[in-house]
Amino acid sequence: MGDYIKEIRKLIGTRPFIMAGSAVLVFNEKNEILLQLRADTGNWGLPGGGMEPGESFEETAVRELYEETGLKAVRLRILDMLSGSEFYFKYPNGDEIYNAIALFLVEKWEGFPRVMDDESRDLRFFALNRLPELASKTTIILEKLDQYEILPEIKRFDIRVNAVEMLALQRAAYQVEADLIGTDNIPPLKETVGELAGSGETFIGYYIFGKLAGAVSYKAAAGQVDIHRVMVHPDHFRKGIAAHLIRWVEEAEAGAREMVVSTGADNTPAVALYKKLGFEPAGETIVGGGLRIAHFKKQNRQG
Repeated sequence: MGDYIKEIRKLIGTRPFIMAGSAVLVFNEKNEILLQLRADTGNWGLPGGGMEPGESFEETAVRELYEETGLKAVRLRILDMLSGSEFYFKYPNGDEIYNAIALFLVEKWEGFPRVMDDESRDLRFFALNRLPELASKTTIILEKLDQYEILPEIKRFDIRVNAVEMLALQRAAYQVEADLIGTDNIPPLKETVGELAGSGETFIGYYIFGKLAGAVSYKAAAGQVDIHRVMVHPDHFRKGIAAHLIRWVEEAEAGAREMVVSTGADNTPAVALYKKLGFEPAGETIVGGGLRIAHFKKQNRQG
């Protein structure tokens, strides 16, 4: 509890008053949410707290996040302003408050969660389908997550409409592959918006905070799914996005006899991924400039 609130309590005792403050949503790479076990209530809740005189809501969010978790907010996005009778709370000691809360999403953060003060007993990431007993206001907030559209989403998109966004992702992703295999002579780096829009492929996107973080494209014909592109923006590496996308395609095309995919033979992360997902080597070819392309296939064992 901040000094300002303590001073107010000395003046008014346990009587209710309106407390302005901020709360933050922090997700890890597994899309688990960070919760704080509060010492004063014994319930799990979101990091956050009351505003100090002269602070903005965003400054309050940054300060409270660090004071309670040790995490430094690099990028915040405001999601909602919350108030009303449903945010009334009475503490075990009798103190009553009506919360007016600015809710922020921490889009990027640094550090490792650790208990920093005596307001917390524990800090832990929880899967959204395995939440502990929550404080009432946290329950209300988490019930609104779908409205905020911040959780990762995998969905088809129309490449004719989204070609510019897709091409930007493709160039960022394939430049990493080009650096790995030692040449820029790979078709995705030379493609134009028009060529991409006219490819005739089915495109599936992986969206984080409403932005395209990864994508896969494929063609399906005669019982075979031919994966043409698999890409993840470098800002979102090592989050399992490529694996999620390929599994999505497998489920969507469950009736196919086999899936095939190719990558630069020296792109060791991609080669390792395909093998991990059950793809088997299916030979190599040499294309212009001596570039070695490794081919993989996966039989549908349920077919």
